[in-house]
Amino acid sequence: MREQLGFLGLAKRAGKLSAGEDAVEAALQTGKVRLLILAADAGDKTVRHMEHRSQGRLPILYLQSDKQTLGSALGWASCAVAAMTDLKMSIALAEKMVRCDASHRPVLEALIEKQDKIAARKQRKPGKHSK
Repeated sequence: MREQLGFLGLAKRAGKLSAGEDAVEAALQTGKVRLLILAADAGDKTVRHMEHRSQGRLPILYLQSDKQTLGSALGWASCAVAAMTDLKMSIALAEKMVRCDASHRPVLEALIEKQDKIAARKQRKPGKHSK
């Protein structure tokens, strides 16, 4: 689990991860969120709110780590919720999680499906300079 938490810290430093309820809410409003991440001891209200905001379209990664451990990985005292805004980094994190716990496989599959849809859409879209 240490590797996955380190990866979250790297994503935050790269500007690809929003952490904390306000930052995640702002990222959700922009439509750039690819993966929601919840600490194991996130409050019921937070969990329900994030599940509602995902509307079944965004995969949610439920960590086994508590808020203090997640927060520590991100340079904070505590953090209950985070959001990954980069699809490739989301897939990389999900792959790392699946190696530790196969129960995260549906999250990985949802992210790969999203990546495939984006790739198919780009192939159908004509180039800007084609006539």
